[in-house]
Amino acid sequence: MTFPTPNHDESLITSETPFIGNFHKTLPHNEYGEVDASAYRKFKNTCLQIEAGAPNNFEDVPGGTYPNSNPDIDLTTAKFTSPLSGAATEMHGIDPKDLEMLPAPDILSDSTAAEMTELYWMALLRDLPLASLATDPTVQIAAAEIKNTFDTALNTDMAQGRLRIGLDLPQVNGALNLTQQTVFRCGLYDEEYGPLVSQFFIRNVPYGVQTIDPRQIPYIRGKDFLTNHSDWLRAQNTGKDKFGRDYGKCNYYGDQLAGRETYYPEVTRYISTMRDLARFVNRDALHQAYFNTALFLDSIGAPLNNGNPYKGNLYSREGGFATLGGPDLLTLVSEVASRALKVVWRQKWLVHRRARPEVYGGLVQMQFNGFNCHQRNYGLPAWVAETEAAARIKMHNNTQNGGGDETLFLPIAFSAGSPNHPAYGAGHATVAGACVTVLKAWFDEDAKLSDLLSSAQENKNRKDPLELQHLLQPGTHINGEIFNAPEPYAGQDANKMTVGGELNKIASNVAMGRSMGGVHWRSDNTRSMRLGEQIAIEILRKRTHEYAERPTAFTFRSFDRQMIHITQGQVMKLS
Repeated sequence: MTFPTPNHDESLITSETPFIGNFHKTLPHNEYGEVDASAYRKFKNTCLQIEAGAPNNFEDVPGGTYPNSNPDIDLTTAKFTSPLSGAATEMHGIDPKDLEMLPAPDILSDSTAAEMTELYWMALLRDLPLASLATDPTVQIAAAEIKNTFDTALNTDMAQGRLRIGLDLPQVNGALNLTQQTVFRCGLYDEEYGPLVSQFFIRNVPYGVQTIDPRQIPYIRGKDFLTNHSDWLRAQNTGKDKFGRDYGKCNYYGDQLAGRETYYPEVTRYISTMRDLARFVNRDALHQAYFNTALFLDSIGAPLNNGNPYKGNLYSREGGFATLGGPDLLTLVSEVASRALKVVWRQKWLVHRRARPEVYGGLVQMQFNGFNCHQRNYGLPAWVAETEAAARIKMHNNTQNGGGDETLFLPIAFSAGSPNHPAYGAGHATVAGACVTVLKAWFDEDAKLSDLLSSAQENKNRKDPLELQHLLQPGTHINGEIFNAPEPYAGQDANKMTVGGELNKIASNVAMGRSMGGVHWRSDNTRSMRLGEQIAIEILRKRTHEYAERPTAFTFRSFDRQMIHITQGQVMKLS
């Protein structure tokens, strides 16, 4: 069992504003969105008792309320999302209590303020066509300001949970590498090459005799939520939107059909904006992106990892199937996803209890704008409200609110705000880390993707040669909600795009897609991917013990760029 190390936020007990950096959605709040201290202590003590092994639950934790004059709208408190799963045991994978994460950045730190600046910019740029991301002048302004705020955090923060270069932020030769090309990426190996969106997100996927079409029904552009006081406070107290929908039913299509709200245009399209990425990770099957990627890589004959005994001519009379073949891979991708959730849910509920970004947006609003002519002094860095991003958020929210209400709340892509569970670690990012690690261990991650596509076309492994002929990039914007289909990509870095780089990129896309929707911090994502990687390594280690094919080995590059070699139940780090 590990000894958990949360940050200092639960120790910020003052007479006026305790627990401002902690998760307290659906608990009772005052008009400033500050949690009732006694309710939070009840919630915290329940978490600690469960962590210690006591047979307890959350039935006695008080729920928040919000005035409701419409009997057709259910504003009863939304349920917590699966808090007891973090106390589950694990017989086949790694036990949730055997892993821990660094503390999250403190709520009053420059690190968190810098993360908020990035989130503000993501919200402002949600509808920008991804095809123009690398050349758009506003993105240039955003990247420069985000870099400056991250530099401030790197130079000033000393707390254990602070942002770290190479872990949380892209780096080259030990220096922060945040440019218009690398902004909104995690800085993983080979991730910086090519378009922001992974190749595996914008291609048809063979599914037996069927084909998975990657086009999706997008959210309507230009529409964000929780930008005014009433909507924001309702979400904090009840976890629901103005129609009584919790996160599980946010942006509810039934409300659109009934003429109450418009959430969706009458089109389908490939992922073309950051809002589209946020849309995908709001309703995905969690390991869906990696299951599809496994199917795609298998369909184009992607070379196996050199440690797979069925690669090459070792066996002339047999091939992999139940073990070290397609069914084994697909099962493994699903298996590590479920194991990962147990581990990260312990971190969320029973250890860290970090507040979501929407809570911080409320803190910025109350400290610098106030409510009913009263401002609160939380001690946030003054500069967080003085950035270009903050100035633009005021104008953006004023438009969202119909004029006359320039708030600093973080615009959220989902009508009910964030899910009803703590921010740190991130479930999507942990699953991404686990599943992508399996795929990097299974396939040759150094294979150049352009070569594989060309080979697949020549060998007619697929019946869509025009698609296989090129690397792709998101299509250009036509009008309104209409975008072109993905177009050939021929950038100068096209020859550097590898299987491993695009696998790292799809993990980064999924993780940062949650931030693009406004519900996760960058550090939630970067550190949770490493957590998922550890889970996958342990499961792969056990697998090498189980296989009758000897020797079986998995060799891949970790998220920290260390070569990992797993064989015969042993894990080695190679120089």
